[in-house]
Amino acid sequence: MAATRGSLQLLLLLLPAASLLVRPAAADSPLMLACAKTPHPDDCITVLSANPESATADARGRAEIAISAASSIGAAAGTFARGELDIVKDTDLWQCLDECAQDIEEAVSHLDDSEGDLDAKFRDVRLFVDTAERDTWSCEESCREAPASAVKSTMLDKNDAFEKFMRVTAALIQQATGAAAPEPAPSSP
Repeated sequence: MAATRGSLQLLLLLLPAASLLVRPAAADSPLMLACAKTPHPDDCITVLSANPESATADARGRAEIAISAASSIGAAAGTFARGELDIVKDTDLWQCLDECAQDIEEAVSHLDDSEGDLDAKFRDVRLFVDTAERDTWSCEESCREAPASAVKSTMLDKNDAFEKFMRVTAALIQQATGAAAPEPAPSSP
């Protein structure tokens, strides 16, 4: 498991450099056209292009790849936060990292634990992403009181990348299913 996390972290660190080596898809390729319809086209292209299967995947395949990629990006952010908890001495920064890790880990569990047929999985993930956006869980709020530091900045950057790709994933699922955003479950009093 530790080797997988280390490999995942290395992948995320090398992803920007790898994107320069990956031949960009043609402007009229299905991948480019699909990513152009997401809220963050450049992030979509960069992340999905890192998976060779995305070049030939249909809309449903791209959505599946996006769910897996979002899960990996979130897992790396959560792992970073957990790894720093044993190192930081500032109480506010510790609180920031702990709350961010909890939120991100919960989100990743929703991505990983979606069960049932593919349409049910898509519906579950989209519902979670839509609800998470409305609830605006955010590391930024949790980290407001933490002092400025490289650790805080890195955590916020990783969280931002995860949140952006969650929105990309929701858009790709919508393209795959052609369905409008699902209605959130009513909140309990």
